[in-house]
Amino acid sequence: MAQHRRDFFRNLLTFGALQAFAGGAVGARGLSSLFDEEAAQALNPDFDAKSYDFWSGFLDTDAKPITHASQARGGPRGPDDDVSPLFLHYDSDGFKNAAELDSTKLVPQGDVAVSLNTSTVRVSPEDAATFAKLQNAQIRVDVAQRTSMLPIIEAMAYTVVAGMTGVKTQMAAEAKGASASAKAAALKPAAVQSISVDSDATWQKMQNIVLPGGEGRWALNLEAQKKDSLFSKILEVVVKQGGQFAPMIGLPGIAMTALQSFNTLYGAIHAEPVHIIKSNPMRVFATQDAIQKTGSPGSVTGLMLKSGTYVLVPAKQAPSTAQLNSLTVMQGRLVPPKTPVADLDDAAADTLKNTTYVTFDVQVEPTTILGGPPAKATPKSSS
Repeated sequence: MAQHRRDFFRNLLTFGALQAFAGGAVGARGLSSLFDEEAAQALNPDFDAKSYDFWSGFLDTDAKPITHASQARGGPRGPDDDVSPLFLHYDSDGFKNAAELDSTKLVPQGDVAVSLNTSTVRVSPEDAATFAKLQNAQIRVDVAQRTSMLPIIEAMAYTVVAGMTGVKTQMAAEAKGASASAKAAALKPAAVQSISVDSDATWQKMQNIVLPGGEGRWALNLEAQKKDSLFSKILEVVVKQGGQFAPMIGLPGIAMTALQSFNTLYGAIHAEPVHIIKSNPMRVFATQDAIQKTGSPGSVTGLMLKSGTYVLVPAKQAPSTAQLNSLTVMQGRLVPPKTPVADLDDAAADTLKNTTYVTFDVQVEPTTILGGPPAKATPKSSS
């Protein structure tokens, strides 16, 4: 039975059938009995109980955003605190903590349509060394509805996983008889990389996310795993496109029960990941009304979602306010003002050198799911 399950999972992943079944809650429920811990251990010789527990319980908990108050608190910190993401928002008002934005500048009420364009990842030298050593990295983005669009259907999530691998680059370098230093350089990822693939259908659908009632959840996870892990082997098979980050698994508009089954399997194939950014989903509020409906608008815990650029940074690498005040955002890169476009990558590589960050270009517009006029957007400030 264990061998049968192992072969089933390997074939399911290798040939991409995972995406097909995950699109439907019925299929996911039918297979969910296979996704228990015993099956996971049979599937993965390097089964990691901590990763399995995290991903199988990924949707169960709302992570708390980092605020100035939480940054100032003393006491011991765990490793997950250091890799929790700090969400920064940038627009004409400069950089601000996304959990502390002025909620009166959000869309007043109703449903919203969100365009979430994953733009750039900037890798610090320390994290680049981790990627080079383990020879792979994965970035996963999750945006989920808080409530469903209609009472008769489930709330949906939009999930995409992109992978990075240097294995083929290393093999090419070895085949050419390259020196040890050349091999190391071939494996080292570029400091600044684009992770948006405009031609990929999954990325396109991340630009048309509907949040009923103006509330949702958002998570980002960036990690590396050892080269010979089951996840890494699957990554080598599935990633087809060039470039260091390429779409691996796309689940746009997946039902929450199906996502739960996928998460359990996702955790089962992990093995001792090194987390650069790690988080459960955080609540996001795109309308003033959504905040009011929490019943405690003055002490609501969540991120404000409005148009602009979001910069996600691991807490232990968070830049100071003074550093941020001297920078601007150009094409998803944090650089000094007036940086020439041709120099953006070099300037970003030399700016905030010890900081890894991921940027998202976000647009939030009022919409109406069931017809009728959309809510009016809040006028932009004249700053």
